[in-house]
Amino acid sequence: MRNNADLFLSQKGSMDFPKLLEKVQTYFSEHYKMLMIEDKSPDEKQMKSYIRQYLKENSLGVGGMSEEETVNRLYTEMAEFSFLTPYLNGEIKDPVVEGIEINSWDCVWVKFAGGRMERAKGQFFSPAHAKDVMTRLLHQSNISMDNSKPLVRGHLRKNIRITVNGGGGTLDDDVGIAASIRFINPNNLTRDDLIRFGTLTSEMMDFLVYCYRYGLSMMLAGETDSGKTTLMDIIMSLAVPNDKKLYTIENGTREMDLVKRGENQKIINSVVHTITKEADDPKLAITQQTLLEHGMTMNPDYICMAEVKGSEAFETIEAALTGHPVIGTTHTDCAETIPDRLVQLASLRSGNLSDKTLYSMAVKAFPILFYSEKMADGVRRVTEICECRLKDGKPDVIPLWQYQVRSNEETNGKTVVHGQFVKCGVISEKLQQRLRRKGIPESLLQSFLKQ
Repeated sequence: MRNNADLFLSQKGSMDFPKLLEKVQTYFSEHYKMLMIEDKSPDEKQMKSYIRQYLKENSLGVGGMSEEETVNRLYTEMAEFSFLTPYLNGEIKDPVVEGIEINSWDCVWVKFAGGRMERAKGQFFSPAHAKDVMTRLLHQSNISMDNSKPLVRGHLRKNIRITVNGGGGTLDDDVGIAASIRFINPNNLTRDDLIRFGTLTSEMMDFLVYCYRYGLSMMLAGETDSGKTTLMDIIMSLAVPNDKKLYTIENGTREMDLVKRGENQKIINSVVHTITKEADDPKLAITQQTLLEHGMTMNPDYICMAEVKGSEAFETIEAALTGHPVIGTTHTDCAETIPDRLVQLASLRSGNLSDKTLYSMAVKAFPILFYSEKMADGVRRVTEICECRLKDGKPDVIPLWQYQVRSNEETNGKTVVHGQFVKCGVISEKLQQRLRRKGIPESLLQSFLKQ
């Protein structure tokens, strides 16, 4: 007895799927253009009906595929996001997907938890197909991309960050597009997960949480993909009491989701998440500075400047100096250079203030500095936690914890790092007094002073 695919092909002319997709797309662009450019996703049932009708009327099909398989795949390619759909929808969970790197239309890699990389299961059919899928993907999140604006970034959902180069003369024509898609904390990692994975010790995590909880501002540095956002999210979720207001500022992409819900999905904490907004007229743009200045009038108890990378550093320092606990991230090569980076950025907006004054402000604002990196074995670790003090008018960065590497070795083509977390010191009497003034229990404080 013949199967559905055989019966389908006996009645229809067969062709390669990419060629059929091109024919169907051309037909739809001519006859159902409005169906494809609506802000909402096309109606699935209606669109599949049109596809099925077109295939029957023109005796078209694909070898080895039944009619229903062909219709479903054409719909996925035209209305969804091709082979990217299962990755974006979280259908691939073992192992968990952390990111997708698109180097060109025919070079797509998927990054999994643990650092493993492999070629994507599926591919684009051409540079034009890759650009069409990416344009549609961005459109679903109200992000426009064309030849006049080929460089875009944003977020697809709260936890998916995307950066795209759509060409427009910035790439070779045969490349099509280049893009990086990152899933923020796809494993929904917790405090205990980070400790189990070796990111930091229980004592280190508690120290960071309670320093922020009891009023000390802190700045986290690290390279890209070192786990900064996930670590910062966990610190805030544990440190900020439900009855205190947390105000967060993100630049361009929305990643944080610290709203807690109890029974019946009722919100049980106080969080305001904000994001910058671009505008053709620079005067109408809403920047990180704008959001921070506005947020300071909303009575926040805790503030997060998700990424300090511009002149907003000055306002961030000022906010911390007002007594608000502020947490943020920046890019440097170690904890020791964080004050240098903050002063460099703050000087873009500080007017006539000298570097000496800016260093004094930065050190007083952010006494706790820490650094996260993804090491050669693929493990993300907090390799430094430090206290920053003023000494002769200059920053003096004192290590409190460090990850000390004893040796590395290659085993079965993978790097194995041998090392350990070492407690190097304790916080100064000055910081101890600041924590006491903010109400830290003495027994908890004393636990951090043991060596």
